[in-house]
Amino acid sequence: MNCPSCQSEATPDTVFCRECGARLPQEPPPLKVLQERYVLTKKLGQGGMGSVYLATDRRLSTARWAVKELTDVQITSPLDREQAAENFRQEAEMLAGLSHPNLPRVTDSFTQDGRNYLVMEFIPGESLEAYLEQAGLPRPIPEVMAWARQLCAVLTYLHTQQPPVIFRDLKPGNIIMTPDGTLRLIDFGIARHFKPGQSRDTQAFGTVGYSAPEQYGQGQTDARSDVYSLSVMLHHMLTGYDPSNTPFRLPPAAQLNRNVPMPLSNVLARGMQNDPAQRFASIADFRQALFGTGNLVQPQRGQVAIRPALGPTVNPAGAGAMPLQATAPPTGKSTGLAVAAKRLGFVSVGLMGLGAVIAVLGISDPKGTLIGFGSLLAMPSLVLGPLAVILGLVAFFQKATKQTTRGQSDAAIGIATGMLTLLLCCGLLWFIGARTP
Repeated sequence: MNCPSCQSEATPDTVFCRECGARLPQEPPPLKVLQERYVLTKKLGQGGMGSVYLATDRRLSTARWAVKELTDVQITSPLDREQAAENFRQEAEMLAGLSHPNLPRVTDSFTQDGRNYLVMEFIPGESLEAYLEQAGLPRPIPEVMAWARQLCAVLTYLHTQQPPVIFRDLKPGNIIMTPDGTLRLIDFGIARHFKPGQSRDTQAFGTVGYSAPEQYGQGQTDARSDVYSLSVMLHHMLTGYDPSNTPFRLPPAAQLNRNVPMPLSNVLARGMQNDPAQRFASIADFRQALFGTGNLVQPQRGQVAIRPALGPTVNPAGAGAMPLQATAPPTGKSTGLAVAAKRLGFVSVGLMGLGAVIAVLGISDPKGTLIGFGSLLAMPSLVLGPLAVILGLVAFFQKATKQTTRGQSDAAIGIATGMLTLLLCCGLLWFIGARTP
């Protein structure tokens, strides 16, 4: 430990710095020391079968680790306890052989006092689940698509291992988001190696809503199981719809959120098919449908056709391009400028039309009182009409308005009613001129 004032070295039991006399911060006593090396200082989280601690390293003073401890006190069956320990050992061996920017780095595993421990890189940040709870749902499409790119990359890496690694529990709670926006998969407790020729998994695991149907004893999980979970998670983040409400029967994303383009909704719908044969065969195929070009969804034989894509699905300009920009803009909400143009147009044409009607009714009035009143009523429209046209033109060519058909419609109405106001004004002026001696 170093003095915060003069940076001179001090022992942990020293209260005052021997060099400058400053009071030294006192560290809380450790929760536990493992292997005479890892000092557990804080519990980061706890689940049904394990706890995760923050730890410092006596050998590497600047290193911080996340130490996962298997807790089997709630397991009463000797066979289940043995299986839990085996799953923990498999997780350690599996992670030790992996190296990817979106995965934690495992450095050590051991058993002490009858408990299993896994030492891995400490990842600063918060779970994606906590972030979504704080930020709110649904999330913007560009943000979700940026996450989708990272998750597709790491899942493709896992699935191309020999043998392939199937994550099987993809959900926001098992993802850490670092301060720079990088996603890291954590908790490989139920991940497994794919075994060709095996008809079904020996155990059923997963989170209700996110896990594929075959994880509940109906078949063996493979890469398509992670396709299902990823599709459900993206659907949840884009719509805010809790998948546990209706497991295996999620409404189309475009139906829940009109800002979701139909091609993207189609991709997610295919990824969430209950029959694995109807899904994308791999994460690579799923990624191509999300970010590639061409028709997104081709209904397979025997599959109920989903509403077809409206044209090219994405801008293929690369990572910086806006993903999944449909050919036809989504309906969405209008823009403030377009709404203002429409309202001004309605007011201007209404006043001008009412003034013209009153003026026409005053034809038989020798004093011209009604004609004067109608002209006075129509005067504000001489300003409101042109203003509606100007605002409508500006709104119509705005980028935000182009992304919504409702905004384009409001802008066009503002332009049209403003022009109609000017035409009525010309007619009223002609009428007044003709009636004036």
